[in-house]
Amino acid sequence: MFKHLALMTLLITGHWSLITDAQASEAPAIEKQQWSFQGLRGSYDKDQVLRGYTVFTNVCMACHSAKYVSHRDMMRAGFTEAEVQALAKNLNMTLDQKLLTAQDDATAVETFGKVPPDLSLMTKARAGLADYTYAVLTGYSEDPELIAHTFPQGLPAGAHYNKAFPGHAIAMPSPLTGPDMVTYHDETPASVEQMAKDVTLFMQWAAEPERVERQHMGLYVILYLIIFTVLAYLTKRVIWKDVKGH
Repeated sequence: MFKHLALMTLLITGHWSLITDAQASEAPAIEKQQWSFQGLRGSYDKDQVLRGYTVFTNVCMACHSAKYVSHRDMMRAGFTEAEVQALAKNLNMTLDQKLLTAQDDATAVETFGKVPPDLSLMTKARAGLADYTYAVLTGYSEDPELIAHTFPQGLPAGAHYNKAFPGHAIAMPSPLTGPDMVTYHDETPASVEQMAKDVTLFMQWAAEPERVERQHMGLYVILYLIIFTVLAYLTKRVIWKDVKGH
């Protein structure tokens, strides 16, 4: 009985190991990026959030929405009410309206075959998180040799080659088709890489606006636990010193 259970466990474990190894071999390597929000002392850079917002509202919102994000929410990133009111007014929106695309579902299905996904939580929905989003945005290629090497029979119909996307055939065309698609408020050159980095950070903020607050709170909790542990240890020594003396 136990031999049969052990054999079945071994077979199942080996089966899933093979699947995991196969999936890992197919998953493209995602390069790690440096982000301002990382670490216990991380923060969301206000200028970069605004640059990312600029890319999102001028490029991404043509097809995608961020249904959990309003202009009022941006006050959590350090913007004043007057600043976000000005941003909302430029889009003919109120402070509490969500960032929704003007494209209706029927048009989206007719154009793309399905409704493009909402991007509010996208950086949390994929392995690799923000690094993956940036890699996909900068991973498009039209190199014929690279495409022919990966797809000897040619790309699937309607697909585009992407180095970072699993399988390398992605339905979404490159949204960042070239530099200077937007004009930044701080005159930062709008290269494809810069726009990708900025909009990824904006999407990361949209997915976790509380992340920085949580990290800072975590730092205080760790400091509290360290102090509490030291005090508890010293108290224990004093108490047991008297006990041992008797």
